[in-house]
Amino acid sequence: MSNMDMETQINLYVSPNGNDDALGTESKPFATLDRAKRELRSTGKAAIQSATVWLREGTHYLEQTFTLTAEDSGSESAPVWYRAFPGERPIVSGGKRLRLSMEPYRDGIWKCAIPEWKGVNREEMFTELFVNGVRQTRARFPKASGASPAFVRPLGEPRAWPHYELPFDPATFTNKEWAKPEEAVVHAFGKNKWGNLQWRVESVDRQAGVIRFGEGGYQINDIMQGSDATGIDERSDYFVDNVFEELDTPGEWYADREEGILYYYPPEGLVLEESVVEVPVLERIVEFIGTQRHPVQWISFIGIHFQHAVPTYLKAYEAPSLGDWTIHRGGAVFMEGAENCEIAYCEFDAVGGNAVFVSLYNRDHRIHGCWVHDIGESGFCLVGSKPLTLGSQHAYPANITISNNKIHDIGVYGKQTAGVFISVSRDNIVSHNEIFRLPRAAICINDGTWGGHVIEYNDVYDTVRETGDHGPFNSWGRDRFWCLSQSHGPASHGAGDVCLDARNPVVIRNNRFRDRKGWGIDLDDGSSNYVVRENLCIGVSVKLREGDYRTVENNIFVNGANPPGIHIGYEGNSDRFRGNIVVANSEWDNPEVDIDFQKGDSKGKLYELIGPPMEGRWVQELDGNLFFNDLGRFLATVHYRPLGSRTETYEWSEWQAMGWDVHSVYADPLFVDPANGDYSVRPDSPALALGFRNFPMDKFGLTADYPDYFIQRN
Repeated sequence: MSNMDMETQINLYVSPNGNDDALGTESKPFATLDRAKRELRSTGKAAIQSATVWLREGTHYLEQTFTLTAEDSGSESAPVWYRAFPGERPIVSGGKRLRLSMEPYRDGIWKCAIPEWKGVNREEMFTELFVNGVRQTRARFPKASGASPAFVRPLGEPRAWPHYELPFDPATFTNKEWAKPEEAVVHAFGKNKWGNLQWRVESVDRQAGVIRFGEGGYQINDIMQGSDATGIDERSDYFVDNVFEELDTPGEWYADREEGILYYYPPEGLVLEESVVEVPVLERIVEFIGTQRHPVQWISFIGIHFQHAVPTYLKAYEAPSLGDWTIHRGGAVFMEGAENCEIAYCEFDAVGGNAVFVSLYNRDHRIHGCWVHDIGESGFCLVGSKPLTLGSQHAYPANITISNNKIHDIGVYGKQTAGVFISVSRDNIVSHNEIFRLPRAAICINDGTWGGHVIEYNDVYDTVRETGDHGPFNSWGRDRFWCLSQSHGPASHGAGDVCLDARNPVVIRNNRFRDRKGWGIDLDDGSSNYVVRENLCIGVSVKLREGDYRTVENNIFVNGANPPGIHIGYEGNSDRFRGNIVVANSEWDNPEVDIDFQKGDSKGKLYELIGPPMEGRWVQELDGNLFFNDLGRFLATVHYRPLGSRTETYEWSEWQAMGWDVHSVYADPLFVDPANGDYSVRPDSPALALGFRNFPMDKFGLTADYPDYFIQRN
């Protein structure tokens, strides 16, 4: 912004070295954001003149959440900006810096008094410690192993579900006696690894060989899947943290709230006297709080670095719909009752919960050009609420654009998390994001409510690293017509009028999905009214579980861990799979992946149908596709209903004789340069004769305006 621009609007300045009794000018800045907000209110700006609050370099520690209401709104012609001063990268922190005077304790451990936390309630005690910007490990069993946490496994399945205890193996469990087991927290995966759950420990009974749970276990919706979702058995990897007796490894810490003492085992070479030690104290750093009638409007945060929001995995969770996920309705930036607001070119890290949560009524926001990494839960969440009583109103986000963001290394605590999570929302755009290194999905749509979303030009890879099933994109559609008996039982019938819920199609187009686990595009239980077009899927493919009105066309699926799958089809459905290129490799090339959990070993098959309808055609159309594999022949496997009764594998002539793919071709697609990522087909490709259309291979992911500052730090 030029000096002339800065002179033609209201300009206020905030510096960590400022003074709230000053004038708020560039030479005499305020000290706090709240003081700048009060100054804007007192000027009677009333959205007549645009205003910018310039944040100067340094860390702005907030004593309380910075709350914006309708009174703080701008207008389309006179917006309000909170932005970084040119060339500077201010941090807005929901934490506190500890000024420590540490002294040796024993065995490499140091200690110091933290009197401000002595005797606080357990819920108020800090649960993260950052030293020089790096998250440290709360004392735990078993020890963390480098960047990957270590786990142990239970002895066996508890006696009944829901589970209130975890049986441990005395041969592998710690031999240290815990003086305060009630302060500890269990982090455990469900038996199917769809996600993890956390509980406070109630007690440890060594004689019985069990850890008994206190409160917790909220993180997965088990209303439909029961013990399959949240059950614990011998596969349920777990660890326990916040145990003083387990403090014996560099980088570990423990805070004794009863005595008001911090214990820390510094890594070799760390100079404590020169280190910055910080702890999160606020759950929300910034919040927009308005209503549909009186919304917060036209406020932007630009170029701000948000840090230090408290972990939320033991806070209240809710199931916004019948999808698998529950979620905590909160985030470092929280928006409720807002319109036309923006978060652009901001960084989120060292955040214990979600980065940005757009809750209930919200319209027309833009979240653009941000860098989200090293956070506890999900990146960006758009979550509405279904009416609880007949005649009550839906409150939901709509027309939100999430574009040009880099999201990676999230889900530090919660594993049923996503880069972008959408539930009970409509007409949103998720475009040109780069999303990678995640415990579960990159993008998840939790239900079919309304639809209308556009998922386009994203570059997604290295997902589902710590969980099972699933894929880079995942959705559910367990809405009013979805039938559990048809999905997971013996029933076979039509879909019902699914478009009463999924009213507008969700369009998934021009994305690149790269992985070797699960399905790249996983349209799970009931997902309906989708158009999947011109996506490049490398190492993954697509799954259509029961649902209706899905069109999959002009995509490229190369060497999927699973072949394209059509599972538990509805009778009389309108699904179409046409004009695609499907290439398979019979050799599983990722021995490090646990196939039992990751569901992936195509063996060169080009289709796999599980439980097709018992009456009528399996889908409306399978045709115009090009197939190729390293086996030299077409293979399609069908597992008939009732499941387990009969499985058949069909070759090309048999498949076509059944009326499928009668105009399709088995041939080499003749990709231009697959070794360098160009899967366009050559002019002599047989795919073009089938009507296949090449699509751009250089438009995936971030656009040119993604900040150079972020790129230099990556």
